[in-house]
Amino acid sequence: MKLAFSTLGCPGWTFDQILNAAVKYKYDGIEFRGLLDKVDLPETPEFSPGGVAETRRRLDDAGVRAACLSSSVSIVHAMGAEVDRHTAIAHTRLYLDLAKEVGAPCVRLFCGNYPATMEPGVALDLAADTLRLLGDDAHDRGVKIAIETHDAFIRTDQLMELIRLANHPAVGVLWDIHHPYRIMGETVEQSMRHLDGRVMHAHVKDSVMSEGGEGYTYVLLGRGDVPVPEAMATLAAAGYDGYFSLEWEKRWVPSLEEPEVAIPQYAEQMRAWAAE
Repeated sequence: MKLAFSTLGCPGWTFDQILNAAVKYKYDGIEFRGLLDKVDLPETPEFSPGGVAETRRRLDDAGVRAACLSSSVSIVHAMGAEVDRHTAIAHTRLYLDLAKEVGAPCVRLFCGNYPATMEPGVALDLAADTLRLLGDDAHDRGVKIAIETHDAFIRTDQLMELIRLANHPAVGVLWDIHHPYRIMGETVEQSMRHLDGRVMHAHVKDSVMSEGGEGYTYVLLGRGDVPVPEAMATLAAAGYDGYFSLEWEKRWVPSLEEPEVAIPQYAEQMRAWAAE
């Protein structure tokens, strides 16, 4: 089992603090989703043309890998206007270049929502064409593209419609274990049956339903009812060898527990479940 945490959970930490925590708590990888006040990695010194080689060297020296580079590109939504499509392609290629340079196995993309300017089927076909193009780019760089169960594509069967249309070995799924279960009511068995071995990266978090049954509240791992142990076991049985990455959404929800609490607690709980 390979453990990682997303920098989404520690928006106030410097790169030094992030790397030190990964080493201290024996993480295998770090998923980079912004640093300090910058969410877009190319805007950070650590992922600038003059800085990414040093970032790779420091990760290698520490024995920690860049588990994933998480972009904000929404590939289906961007199909609504040609200028947006070109921007999405260019920005994805920038992330693919950075992933190659820093040694990350994959780049995360969103689908977003269907654009209001075209029929859903047309947008899906165009997104699939675009992903085939980007899949070739990813393959050339030794990297893969992982599209997250998010936005209008939280349901795993809907996301897999796009994955099947793209039909590219370098294009797969980032399974956010929480969202299909909590928001769409999918069981782990249903999600895994739909995803059909295409999971490249996994996000892990836990939650409880809010009073009245509307909405949910994130909690530390094991304090809620998201079936993380079942997902771990099912992925392991399917031969999954990617990362289980803590996505503690501290950047978006400042009231959550501090990273000094959440990051070590996640590693401890995941290892306890793995030992069972």
